[in-house]
Amino acid sequence: MGHMHRKLLPAVWIVALSGCLWAQAPPGPEQAPAPAPAESAPASQSEPAPLLRVEMGGFSNFVNNNYGTWDGFSGRFTYLRGKRFTPSFGFARQRRPNGAQTTLGIDSYIVGTKWFYMIGGIGGSPEGSAELFPKLSYGITGLFSIPHPKGLVATLAASQLHGTAGAYGRVLTVGAMYYRGRTIWNANLSFNRTYPGAVPSKSGGFGVQFGTEKKFWIGGGMGGGRVAYNTVSLTPLDVRSYSFGPNLFLQKWITNKWGVIVKYGYQDYVDFYQSHGVEAKVFFEVP
Repeated sequence: MGHMHRKLLPAVWIVALSGCLWAQAPPGPEQAPAPAPAESAPASQSEPAPLLRVEMGGFSNFVNNNYGTWDGFSGRFTYLRGKRFTPSFGFARQRRPNGAQTTLGIDSYIVGTKWFYMIGGIGGSPEGSAELFPKLSYGITGLFSIPHPKGLVATLAASQLHGTAGAYGRVLTVGAMYYRGRTIWNANLSFNRTYPGAVPSKSGGFGVQFGTEKKFWIGGGMGGGRVAYNTVSLTPLDVRSYSFGPNLFLQKWITNKWGVIVKYGYQDYVDFYQSHGVEAKVFFEVP
């Protein structure tokens, strides 16, 4: 387990999405379990690690009940040569019939010991012609390797999201990942509280992915509940509205240095709308 932080990265992004920045401002289909940017197979002693990993892509969400089509694009740049830190800068822009907004964020893996490390992030969204993302969001996720059974990892995450007019939400997420051969299972449960009013809600999800790094990952999952972010910014949704939906993804390496990611997600916001989302990305490592 001396290289635990490298081994765990394929599924870490699933948990990070549940408790940190990008879960609350998803640039594409929600709850999609995308593999982490810094995943890497062990390199030979003579082969230096790539300097950067770059992801660029676009997405569309087709929404009924006269909400229209929500389009946009996103990108991420990750520095891969840090020993204890793996910083990333990400951005997304979404356009809806009522306006558009951009969101920006930075996050990093923070390696402690072979049994413990963290993911921390902070992000913000400049004022746009519509309020689609949190004005400010920040969070941290801790990952703990459990000695027995082998392959089990516990996670604990906390995040806070700020909207306009004093509205904000707090999210505490507990979860677990389990590695079994080429398969990774994960599940999480979030306890949300929305202010003003300290209104409680819960949400959660589970997923599974199968594959081999530098070849392919394929997976899917299901998420649902009442999400704090919806009560902050996604008018007219509020804490009384449930949402649920499945998602699928495929990440395929074309060569050892670049590949593609495709995702599909369905969301049913009960009493409001249903959404079908698709996203496609290209990723590559340089040099």
